[in-house]
Amino acid sequence: MYVTLRKLERFDAPAFGRFLEENRPFSLRIEGTLAESGGVERLWVDDEESPSLLVHRTMGRLGLLGSPEAAVEHLGNLEKMAAEMDAAGEKPRHLPPEGENCVPRLNAAPPEMRDTLARERSLVRENGCGLFTLSEEEFTPFEEGPPVGRIREDEIPIVSKFADYGEIESYVSERIARAPHAAVRVGGELAAYMIVHDNGSIGMLHTLEKFRNRKLGRRVASALARIQLERGRPVYCYIVDGNAPSARVFTSLGFRRAADVSWVVYERRAD
Repeated sequence: MYVTLRKLERFDAPAFGRFLEENRPFSLRIEGTLAESGGVERLWVDDEESPSLLVHRTMGRLGLLGSPEAAVEHLGNLEKMAAEMDAAGEKPRHLPPEGENCVPRLNAAPPEMRDTLARERSLVRENGCGLFTLSEEEFTPFEEGPPVGRIREDEIPIVSKFADYGEIESYVSERIARAPHAAVRVGGELAAYMIVHDNGSIGMLHTLEKFRNRKLGRRVASALARIQLERGRPVYCYIVDGNAPSARVFTSLGFRRAADVSWVVYERRAD
């Protein structure tokens, strides 16, 4: 189907491991995705023996890792993938504007990738974020406050209700069934929570309005970061540019902004 891209079959190949290492910290998303899925993912590369480009197809979006020049070379194939996802009804969790069909949407694109592709296709929309990472040596845990527990099944509608990016109940249910998460309660009522996403990042940190300004968000973020460290997983998250409160929470725990990334949408070339 993709003449110049090959579906990756061996995730344990030395060449693939080197490619991931060379592309850190951006490759944390791919490493986390493989870990959370048990290796069942739709990944394509331009060359299995010496990859310079990796493409991850998921939920109406494409994740690109590697050489921007290689991405330009395979831009036609990327547009085909975008069209196929649209035809198959694969949409981003946060539904795009009406009429925005068959366009390349990229997850967590590094600046050089974003800008190189923007010279080939007009940039329609961009949401900038920081990629924040945490090392065990720099972790400063915060353990004040209520005990940390789990999100209950009857609380899933609450978690989905306050999701910023369209994480529906089935996604939240799958995540709390398969991965660690953290929640605190005040007077038996859910007050703050956080989950591990299907790409291995920690996210959806939320404190309900009446429980704010009690450092409960910091409490659950610290607990979940510790769990990920104990699992031997890279600990990272994305924070939307301008979200100073979240940045303060995570930097207080020892997270550092390791890179800039963007969620971007490009115009599709006219047929």
